[in-house]
Amino acid sequence: MTQVSPTGAATADPALRGARVTVVGINYAPESTGIAPYTTAMARALRDAGALVRVVTGVPHYPQWEVTDPRYRSGRRWHENVDGIDVLRVAHHVPPTADLGGRARMEATFLRNALPAVRGSGADAVVAVTPSLAGLAAGVLGSRGAPLGVVVQDLTGAGAGESGTTGRAAARAITSGELWGLRRARLVGVIAPRFGELLVEAGVDADRVVDVPNFTHITASTATRDEARQVLGWSTDEVIALHTGNMGMKQGLEVLVDAGRLAGEDGGCVRVVLVGDGNQRDRLVQLAHGLARVTILEPLDDERYGLALAAADVLLLNEKPGVREMSLPSKLTSYVATGRPIVAAVEPGGISHALLTQHGAAELVGAGDAAGVLAAVHRVSSDPARAGALVAAGSRMGAALWSAPAAEARYRAFVARLLDA
Repeated sequence: MTQVSPTGAATADPALRGARVTVVGINYAPESTGIAPYTTAMARALRDAGALVRVVTGVPHYPQWEVTDPRYRSGRRWHENVDGIDVLRVAHHVPPTADLGGRARMEATFLRNALPAVRGSGADAVVAVTPSLAGLAAGVLGSRGAPLGVVVQDLTGAGAGESGTTGRAAARAITSGELWGLRRARLVGVIAPRFGELLVEAGVDADRVVDVPNFTHITASTATRDEARQVLGWSTDEVIALHTGNMGMKQGLEVLVDAGRLAGEDGGCVRVVLVGDGNQRDRLVQLAHGLARVTILEPLDDERYGLALAAADVLLLNEKPGVREMSLPSKLTSYVATGRPIVAAVEPGGISHALLTQHGAAELVGAGDAAGVLAAVHRVSSDPARAGALVAAGSRMGAALWSAPAAEARYRAFVARLLDA
């Protein structure tokens, strides 16, 4: 596995100037959570370097798993110019629940409609973004001899198995298809070194695997804790433990609801707040019904999201027991920019646990341990020295791994190397 050396400057890059680069992946702006912000930033970085960028993507649907913009409720293709980037959206099925059958239909319809667009783009290089096996397949089948790079945000097969979405046989089949595509790529970018190790163990050429970590894509609010709470209408007398982002299978957020139940029973002042949307949201609302110390909120706009992070005493990261190798939660890149300590309930030995342990950037609890989460929140919120140490460690981790200029330079260097391959 190799490191791509960033070029540093955000100006035009001779290696990219005039190059036709097609980026294909199902998620893109205006989706503001998950992988869309990173794919969008990559396209913009390539545009700024002088490349002629075309994005082939789906309709906005995440994390709600619903098409809420009426423009995309009928039709098959939409051509848009977004910030000087040619964006082609293609229609696809959006399942009401993200089970195996629903996801398979979504992938199949996206592949059917995206493949002709990739194949006809006349690209000098194609970059596919996973998860979305359909995006990967469209890149492999549609590149027509142009070098293919893949940016791996999640391991799709591992995710299907570890999250409980599929059984073992289906997860193995998904992994097989995923590896089929990755082995055909000229370069494979991974957001965490452990992803690269797993892919090399599975037969992907180590010389083709490149580190391309994500970045912090929010600007921290300048509001104090109490100022932010005043704007949001939150009490200043409570200890708020906040989780933001997708409410899906792999997050296992019923554990945090249970921690909130325990908070109500112990007579303390901890409130668990979950902000976001996803295919498990309705279930979480049902579980939280009648619990005085649990609040579940809809996704917030960028300004109020920043205020929510500033209003928290503790930020929560939670993964379902058994989740080890499938992903590195993108919320970490936002959390470390906020100046708030992190409590993480994650599987020992997994990717998240290893990273946070390496940097000392979170108070760690075993996955599935609701009582442990609540105890950790009490511990951190009542110990300013410990909280300060966690914040400092998280800030150092963010500066070392996830600065936006460095990430943009890595994207440019990745595609420049792809064009030179």
